[in-house]
Amino acid sequence: MGTERRMARARQGKTRLRLPDFFIIGAAKAGTTSLYDMLIHHPGVFLPDRKEPEFFARDDLYGEGIENYAWLFEPARPDQLTGEGSTLYSLSPLFPDTAARIARHVPQARFIYVLRQPVERAYSFYVQLVKNYQNATGDHVVHRRFEDFILPECHARAAPRAKALAPFNAHFPDTPELCLAGSDYPAQINAYLAHVPRDRMLFLKFEDFRRDRDAVMAQVCDFLGLPQTMDHPAGSGRRNVSRDHFHRLGEQLALDAFRQEAGALWKLRGMLPARLRQRLRERVLARALQGEKPHEPPAMLPETRALLSCRFATQIPELTRLTGLDLSEWGLDLSKD
Repeated sequence: MGTERRMARARQGKTRLRLPDFFIIGAAKAGTTSLYDMLIHHPGVFLPDRKEPEFFARDDLYGEGIENYAWLFEPARPDQLTGEGSTLYSLSPLFPDTAARIARHVPQARFIYVLRQPVERAYSFYVQLVKNYQNATGDHVVHRRFEDFILPECHARAAPRAKALAPFNAHFPDTPELCLAGSDYPAQINAYLAHVPRDRMLFLKFEDFRRDRDAVMAQVCDFLGLPQTMDHPAGSGRRNVSRDHFHRLGEQLALDAFRQEAGALWKLRGMLPARLRQRLRERVLARALQGEKPHEPPAMLPETRALLSCRFATQIPELTRLTGLDLSEWGLDLSKD
């Protein structure tokens, strides 16, 4: 059955729309992909193969209609809970209508929100933007520092958008808040509490998830009313690690540079014994580790870290009250200053 025909039937009430029972709303770079990867293997859960539908956040997608979105969940069995995970859903006020739209269409939905130390999360989001740009364009030079994204005075004179954001991130507003809004957790939580009861929101810490994934999964299963099965494949639960991308890219760039330096001699490498070829490769890669790395995002400046720590420290009392989480390990206690 074609999409147009199915949508017409849904509008006529002949097909019941299947919508999510729960949402993983964020935060971006707080382990949501790993959590999604583990949940997708739970027999009582159906998640679309494609994470990040972003339907309720983006005006262009929302404008296509709820029927078009609902077909993502059509393959779910009747006895399964359905869910999705879009970290754009916790980027208010950049996408201000998200919570209201979800509440309008899925009033009984539950929400899972994973929080990470806010300064580290913001920088990690920047690193992800660099990775996205490199993968999409093949340009391996980093044209913007973290500070060029988040500090208004630096952002005003930074490299243009086309040199910093991937084409598939066209829906992202290029503002200093792009990397920071996702760490303003109280604002994100209050945007949802204006529409849904507190008991339908589960708050987790990325740091707990990294220490004990099974324990956090048990919390998620209890929240969703699912049997606590830990039958997930080996290797699941660790996804979207940006440092792996930059390590592999560094190795490839080093080998490409050596190939150019070697010229015609490169074609003769097959004549070398395997052990010698491996030793040569190791020396090339070791040299790359010691040299400049224009393909890697530069570290956050100490003064930037101090500035952001002050900004997010002021939010800790309210965030603790809203979530009930112990956030002391984040090291953002203003009373210690």
